[in-house]
Amino acid sequence: MQKVLIITNVFPLEENKSRGCYILAQAKLLRRANFDVKIINPIPRTPPLYSHFNKKFIGFKKINNFRKVDDFDVFHPKYFRFPGVLFPTFNQNISKKILSKTYKWLDDWIPDIIHLHSIHPLLKVGNAISKKYKSKLFFTIHGWDFDVGINNKKIKEIIANNSSNVNGVCVVNENYVSIAKMFFPIEKINYIPCHFDIEEIHKRKINNFDILSKKIKILFPASPFRKEKNYTLFLKTVKELEKRGWDIEKKWFDNDSRRKAIKKFHWADLILITSKREGGPLVSKEAIYCGARVVSTSVGDVVEWLPSNSISAKNNHLELASCVENSLKNNIDIWKIPKKFEKEYVLEKLINLYEIN
Repeated sequence: MQKVLIITNVFPLEENKSRGCYILAQAKLLRRANFDVKIINPIPRTPPLYSHFNKKFIGFKKINNFRKVDDFDVFHPKYFRFPGVLFPTFNQNISKKILSKTYKWLDDWIPDIIHLHSIHPLLKVGNAISKKYKSKLFFTIHGWDFDVGINNKKIKEIIANNSSNVNGVCVVNENYVSIAKMFFPIEKINYIPCHFDIEEIHKRKINNFDILSKKIKILFPASPFRKEKNYTLFLKTVKELEKRGWDIEKKWFDNDSRRKAIKKFHWADLILITSKREGGPLVSKEAIYCGARVVSTSVGDVVEWLPSNSISAKNNHLELASCVENSLKNNIDIWKIPKKFEKEYVLEKLINLYEIN
């Protein structure tokens, strides 16, 4: 049984269930294939009451260093770091302070594979652990590193100078393949998207929409407090639809449990993604699986598979409102999720990645 150590910037917390839920889903997938998986999710130290100003940090203060999550051993070493692109060299170097605690936690459990989800600021940590145990090293780049991180000259240099040890790189959309070529040889680059992880009992068909009713239930599939999700554009689009005579009922995600999120997908006629950037977005597949249409800005992988008339290339409220109206008229057979986002496909790709490299 091969041992896989996942190192990740995000992972579900007791008071923040949606945080990095795709990482937990991938760990479960690997366990199904008889991999022995442990998870390290370092937690940055935050000032008192910081989570009131930035909702992404809910649950950080109360988290225990060691947890069992769905029978996975999870380690949350605390460390200091600056947010975002501030002082990237310092962040990469200071993060290595968690190494001694990590080796003590691992004890005699020697990983065969290190799988690092997101590069900054934990690249040097992943590299050091890989070299110590002579483990294979893999990266999955979900979004921030390529959408934001490499616009910073220092982060770009750090990635370029610390990637020679990597055995394979996974990117979650086709656009990232071309960016990855700036840092890695093409033979090491793999397109492996995040799979959607919803039980079949929750699957729903998309039904024909009654246009004459002029009533739409629209879900904003994120927290309004996350700036990159662009809730302002969502509200502008809703107001534009109301000007056009539509009666809109709206909901959003509010640090919801998985069960509650699925109920909201079931409730919605349509989800409206107004993000400025996305790796996936995973919610687009989950929504369609649960019976809701999807309208989106042109982010992540949506241009690869969503109906073209449900994607706004201009990313403005007028075009998005038209996309909403167009999506409601689409033939229901057009709303299909490609097999590459299904768990069996993703698992096969991961196994091949680990075995071939």
